[in-house]
Amino acid sequence: MSNKKWNWAQPLLFSVILIAGMWLGNRLTRSSGVGLFEKNRGSALQETLDLIRLQYVDTLPIDSIEQLSIEQLMGHLDPHSVYLPPAELQAANEELAGNFEGIGVEFSIKKDTPVITYVIPDGPSSKAGLEPGDRIIMADDSSLVQKEIQIDQIKRLIRGPNRSTVTLQLLRDNKLIKKTLTRGEIPLSVLDAAYMMDDTTGYIKLNRFSESSYEEMMKALEDLLQKGMLALVLDLRGNGGGFMNEAIDIADEFLDADKLIVYTQGAHQAKKEYRCRRPGLFEKGKLIVLVDESSASASEVLAGSLQDWCRATLIGRPTFGKGLVQEQFELSNQAAIRLTVARYYSPLGRSIQRSYENGNEAYHEAAANRLLHPDRTETDSVTRRTSQQKFLNSCGDTLYGGAGITPRILVETGLSEETPLLLGSSNAMSEFTLQFYVRNRKQMQSYASPASFQQNKEWQEQFFSEWKRFAPDAAMPPFIKAHLLGLIARYRWGSSGYYQLANTQDPFIQKAKEQLR
Repeated sequence: MSNKKWNWAQPLLFSVILIAGMWLGNRLTRSSGVGLFEKNRGSALQETLDLIRLQYVDTLPIDSIEQLSIEQLMGHLDPHSVYLPPAELQAANEELAGNFEGIGVEFSIKKDTPVITYVIPDGPSSKAGLEPGDRIIMADDSSLVQKEIQIDQIKRLIRGPNRSTVTLQLLRDNKLIKKTLTRGEIPLSVLDAAYMMDDTTGYIKLNRFSESSYEEMMKALEDLLQKGMLALVLDLRGNGGGFMNEAIDIADEFLDADKLIVYTQGAHQAKKEYRCRRPGLFEKGKLIVLVDESSASASEVLAGSLQDWCRATLIGRPTFGKGLVQEQFELSNQAAIRLTVARYYSPLGRSIQRSYENGNEAYHEAAANRLLHPDRTETDSVTRRTSQQKFLNSCGDTLYGGAGITPRILVETGLSEETPLLLGSSNAMSEFTLQFYVRNRKQMQSYASPASFQQNKEWQEQFFSEWKRFAPDAAMPPFIKAHLLGLIARYRWGSSGYYQLANTQDPFIQKAKEQLR
């Protein structure tokens, strides 16, 4: 149509649209009884809240009642649609964002006082000379020595805006120390460890999928490849998920061509496919992926895609089974709702989501039981398979949908018999190792690496003999010894130090090494 003809037709077209709109508006007004500009009275829930606010005999905290109503409503949906009050929302967003503003320490509560367990390198606390074992007595004018003090209380006092200051009073070796720190932006690394287990095998422990996961993963891969990595063990145990797009980008580094990684679909969401878009850093080398009952959501997207395409050997235990996609919607009261909007499906079309037909409480209880009795998982998964849809990948593996991802190689740990004892002694382990580190701080700081620390057998004998006196009834299998050494190393080298020592006796790692021989 020429511009001249269009100019002539414009007024006629607009007149037709206006008349049609008036007719439709009149029809809607008659049928609904509510005019286009009439005030909407709102839902029955809002009317009830308004009546209570205006007419009830006593003054009530309406915000709390409203929050309770929303939480009850969300409880009737799936297990992963949740209401996040303002206080919880900030913490949840910080974890996904990958940073927070504070002083850069990790701490735990010992009796009635927060005790520093790790100082983040190059952060405000590190620059001020804070050390593991320091007890935080005061933050400005507020005492932190309180019975039943809560972690959230402590965070509110020591965290704060970037470049603001806080004065801490610390107790170290029975001496009072005063330090004024300028708060800064503290990165929350998603990589607990990235190191070479031997001359050709790399290890990466990824704890969640935040906004920085892909970037950190790329740096770790590049570093390990430069060191001669030919095979990789990617540890997703305990990784509860996060941003799905980060998992998709990481999968792209292992898969070639334009392979399908995952697709999503919901009642109000059209099918959307996510495919490989670029050449990956590690498309050909041997790849082992470790998973367990706590590997969920984005972890299952990554593991499922690699399993479907026969790109990786999965080792461990069946995963959590969370195949639901959430989006976050902000509310006017500074809270938010994370609402399930779609399901995701592996390249073969597997839905990973476990059934929640018996209710949310039963769903979460079943997950907790699997954590307490991990070696029952294999039996449980075989029982569930009778009602699951079967899939066959190109390497001949029979895969199942509807109950998480089952690894090709299942690991039995024997923890089902020893778990109560281990759980009972975990606090004792933490308490003992921190005390031991503080007493031997100078010697620990003389070691250049976890490997050099591990080579001192005489020192280890002293350590284990003291532990046996401290907890005479505690079990001492090899992996517990490695765990204790890892706890000591963590005070010196952070989580990377822990895994470099704990992994030496980890049954999952042993299985991975067998597959790589």
